[in-house]
Amino acid sequence: MASYNRHPRKRLGQHFLTDPQVLQRIINAAELDIDDLVIEIGSGLGVVTSEIAKLVYHLVAIEIDKELLKISKDVLKLFHNISFEPKDILKIDLHELALGRKYKIIGNLPYYITAPIIEKILEAKDKAELAVLMVQKEVAERMAEAPGSKKYGSFSVFVQYHAEVKLNSFVSKSSFLPWPEVGSALVVLKPHQTPKYKVKDEKLFFDIVHAAFQQRRKQLSNSLSEFKIEGIDIDLSRRPETLGIDEFVKITNYCYNPSS
Repeated sequence: MASYNRHPRKRLGQHFLTDPQVLQRIINAAELDIDDLVIEIGSGLGVVTSEIAKLVYHLVAIEIDKELLKISKDVLKLFHNISFEPKDILKIDLHELALGRKYKIIGNLPYYITAPIIEKILEAKDKAELAVLMVQKEVAERMAEAPGSKKYGSFSVFVQYHAEVKLNSFVSKSSFLPWPEVGSALVVLKPHQTPKYKVKDEKLFFDIVHAAFQQRRKQLSNSLSEFKIEGIDIDLSRRPETLGIDEFVKITNYCYNPSS
């Protein structure tokens, strides 16, 4: 990087992966195939990009930093199966970008916008087959956490409602340049291609989830007092953090149609 007289930009949350063992973990987790279309979020210096491109049909590299994009284009100039999108991932239409093809996502996410990016991936019209993401350790734990844990919350429910979640491995600070202030983790998401849960009103479902976890230490009878849940076959003295997704679905469907 020094040869290009370029330093990571803190405001963009840039931390570049330098550990080849972690790179191999990413490749293994992505289950790459020669027919794959891969969308990479944040191509950085092109180090990860080049290794992925060797194994797939086509790779779309998204990079908002125009100066960094010039470097990665130079590093990757011998590859003919890479296209570049100099845009903000949050403003990109993944359906349009994939042109109707199945695709996978790989990304070292800027930690300050991790949640919006994950929401975009999981709510896309045509969902990715697989997403292998480097995120803050605490965020990864929240995504994968089970009911009953202090880290289980509305974000856990959101992610697990939309996808199968696997916490692949923790990654040390020394695997990046510069070192991030917090630990990292590699997480694998397999979005449900068809809805897994039979919820009658998805907006109502997430309204209930958010209302419950806004007062996570209170009993359901208090945290969900704005909803008509009296008479439901769930112990209302329980706290929200003890409920699984199936139970939140049950509450939603009961509120949507109390006679069911």
